[in-house]
Parts: sequence; C-alpha cells; structure tokens
Amino acid sequence: MKVKMKRLPIDVSDFRTMIEGDYLYVDKTKQIYDLITQGRFYFLSRPRRFGKSLLVSTLKEIFLGEKDIFDTLLIGKSNYSWEKHPVIHLDFSSIPHETVQSLETNLVNRLALIGQQYDIILQDRSKPEVALYELVTKLGKKSKVVILVDEYDYPILKHITDLEKAVEIQNVLRNFYTTIKGLDGYLRFVLLTGVTKFSKTSIFSGLNNLNDISLDLMGSTLLGYTEHEVERYFSTYINLFAQEKKRSIKSIMAEMKDWYNGYKFCGNKVAERVYNPFSVLYYLYKQERKNYWFESGTPSFLISLLKKKYHDKALDDFDKVIISDEAISAFDVEKIPLMTLLFQTGYLTIKSYDNQYHMYTLSLPNEEVRISLHKYLLSIASDIDKPKIDLLVFEIKKTLEDSNIALFIAHLSTLFAGIPYHLIVNNEAYWHSLVHIIATLIGFEVLSEVATSKGRADCIMVLKKQIFIFEFKFNGTGQEALEQIQDKKYYEKYLIKHKQITLVGISFNYKDKELMLDWIKKDL
Repeated sequence: MKVKMKRLPIDVSDFRTMIEGDYLYVDKTKQIYDLITQGRFYFLSRPRRFGKSLLVSTLKEIFLGEKDIFDTLLIGKSNYSWEKHPVIHLDFSSIPHETVQSLETNLVNRLALIGQQYDIILQDRSKPEVALYELVTKLGKKSKVVILVDEYDYPILKHITDLEKAVEIQNVLRNFYTTIKGLDGYLRFVLLTGVTKFSKTSIFSGLNNLNDISLDLMGSTLLGYTEHEVERYFSTYINLFAQEKKRSIKSIMAEMKDWYNGYKFCGNKVAERVYNPFSVLYYLYKQERKNYWFESGTPSFLISLLKKKYHDKALDDFDKVIISDEAISAFDVEKIPLMTLLFQTGYLTIKSYDNQYHMYTLSLPNEEVRISLHKYLLSIASDIDKPKIDLLVFEIKKTLEDSNIALFIAHLSTLFAGIPYHLIVNNEAYWHSLVHIIATLIGFEVLSEVATSKGRADCIMVLKKQIFIFEFKFNGTGQEALEQIQDKKYYEKYLIKHKQITLVGISFNYKDKELMLDWIKKDL
C-alpha cells in the first residue's frame, strides 16, 4: 500500500495555506507558545528564505484565534487561551518604496486597508506614524492589538548602495517604529523580523523595549530545521530519495548535513545547529545536490560590498573570523562592516563564543555556502564571469588529475590575466588566497599554511592517487620556491601515504603591467 505523503512546501510561506493544502509543516508551535506567553515585544533577524514569513503568518493565525487549524499541533493541545486580537500585519517587501514619498503613501494606504477590515476609517493619513497611532488606538478599544512586521529592513536594504536615499528611508521607518512604544497600553504582542539588525540609534532609538532574541537560546532553533526535525518530519522523503537513486539513507543524510546544515545562531554551547530549510526542501524535492539557497538570489548590495573589499586586498580566511558581541549584533547604514553583514545575511555563522572576552568566532556554515561564495570571490577578483569560472575550474581539476602541471599553470595564467592592472595587489598573500579558492572549488582536500617542524607549506592538495605540495613566491623564481619545499622538507610527513608526491614552486612576477608565472616541478 502506497503511503500518502504530505507535499513539500517549496513555494508556500502562508501558514493557513500550508495546513489546509496538506503541506508538510515542521511543528514549531511549542517554541511559539513559549514566545507569546513569556513576553510581548520581540525582534528577530535571520537570513533570507529561512522561514521568517511563515513564522509571522503562524503568529497571525494564532492571535486571530484560529484554533481549528492548530488542532493537530503542539500549541493546539496546550492550555493556550485562544483569545482573538486585531492583527496589523505588514510585509515591507510588498510595500512600494521607490522614493520616500512612495514609501510613506503606500504604507499609509496599507494601514488604511487593514483598518477597513475592522470597519475603521482613518481620519488622518498625513504620515505613517500618525495613521498607525490612530489605527491602534481605535482597534485597542475593543481588544489589545498585535503588530507583526515582516522584512522591516527591506526598503533600506534595497537602497543601501544609495546612502542618501537609504538614510531618508531609515528616518521614515524610525519615526514609524518609534510610535509603537507609545502604544504599549493598547498592545498584546509585537514582533519585528528582518535580515539585518541596525543599531538602536539608526532605527530603534525610540523603540527600546524590544527583546532581541536573534542571538538568544530562545530563538536559536525557532527557524531552520534541527537534525532531529529533519529525521522525524522528512524520513519518508529521505527513504524515497534513497530508493529512487539507489543510495543509502546514511549517504543522503551525510550529504545533506555537509551541504545544508551548520547554522548556529547562539553562542551558548548547548545551542543546536540548524539546516537551511530552503535548501533542504529543494534537495528532497529535486533529489539532487545543488546550491539552492545561494543561487536563489544573493543580495545585490552584498555583491557590491564584496567587490569593493576584494578589489583592493587579499581574501580573508572565512573559517576563522573573530568579532565582538557588539559588532556582530548591529551596524549603522552609513558604515557597514562586511563580516557583520556576512553573518547577518547567512554567509557566516557562529563557530564558538568566548564568554570571558565576549568574542565570537565565525566560519562558513556548510559546503553550499563555501563553494558558492568562493566562486563569487574568484569571479570578483579575476573579473571573469561566473559561468567561465565554472569551466576553468573544471579544466584545472582535470589537469591535476592528469598530473599535467604545465597545463595547470597555463589555466592559472588565463584566470589571472583577467585581473585588471589597477586591481592587482602586490603581495604573496593575495595570489596565495586566489590559488586556495581555486583549490577549494576543485573539491580536493586542501590544506593551507601547513605547519611542519621547519616551517609552513603554502598549499597542499590531496587527491586520490597524488599529493601536490605548492610553495608561492612573489617577484622571485619558481626555483627559489621549489628549493624552499626541499630545504624545509615539507613533503616528509606525506611519504607514508604511498601516493605520488609532486613538488611545485610558483612565482608570480608582475612587470610592465603584465603577470608572468615562473614555475618548476619535481616528482618524488
């Protein structure tokens, strides 16, 4: 007998649609129950496509008192009172904001539409904050009001590269959000969600009673899937995947974990890591490993910042970024630290937290982000389109598998030739970082700055049958680089591997606005 499977919600973010359409819902209502019974004013930031809209939609149905669609869920079986409240639900990604005037007009119109649903006609529509105050005070005469704001920062982020406009929009939103605090006596619950956390002086100078749970244990697994949830709710799809692709369940779980797990939103050691829900759903739906989340739309403002940063310095080590608890949590629109933004947008995650010094260590969360981000960085650094990068990486991989170092160097030269003269960074670390990115994309085991008893090897690539040991020089000779490998005996610890070992010395020589690669190899 064929088991009926609930549909995967790859294109659903509305809670009622999900339940009534028999979609698979990972029950987060126990955590939501704790949220709404333990506090009233919350803020939560999470990367795009992590389930923020579904959370807001779920809260909306709860506060509307729609108990019938929660009967099979944990909150439906709890002692929750199911009081009905008027709900003001605003999704700023759906409110036009091309100009400040457009944002104000359309925000007022949206509030007026919500008012009409409750038979309220707004008398003063001069400013969004005025309209909000009137709406809440009138609604609050019957029952306390709930305010749910999704994508609170969307209008700012869409204009983040136009600083003047971004600041103007920020001022509009600050005035709007500040009004909420003065309405405390009329409110039952408030939640603001978004991708980024702007500083209190930027947005929340007046709304200082929000409980930010973005980095708290309470909010750590509210969005995203824990490993237990993946095993519990998606077992039928995992089994089907295994049967149809003739793979083991263990291999599918391992692949899913390597590629889509790894996100941690709390420094507490007991906080669980979570899977990217968007990628998990598409992985099980399409039964194929791809960079689903990354390719669904990397924000243009982030790409602009990456281009600005990586056109004038070497690439950072993204697997060990040290940042203070103050810097990780918020920033100003006028000054955006790249690592803070990478964390808040989901390209870095918490690796560990030092309680004594209040410092976080950040790293790349998983293989999806690692490979995708490195492709972007290589494309930015070399000024070559990403599709061409994919082809070059494939060709470079083949040359190493065939031990064809001459062709490997030729492909490197092609790649590096695309770097415009004014973007060149004249130091060894820059070129070393580019080679490391290429090696990461190839998919071999890559070790950088490998410590030995006599020094550090620049780069070691471990293949199935070969080991390549690279040393890089800038404005020197390949022979000098090779001699360093031999003198320091970087290869000694790998002799017991019983693989072909090839030593390669490479020098990046830049003269008369032209890059030349001098190289030499030696097989052991």
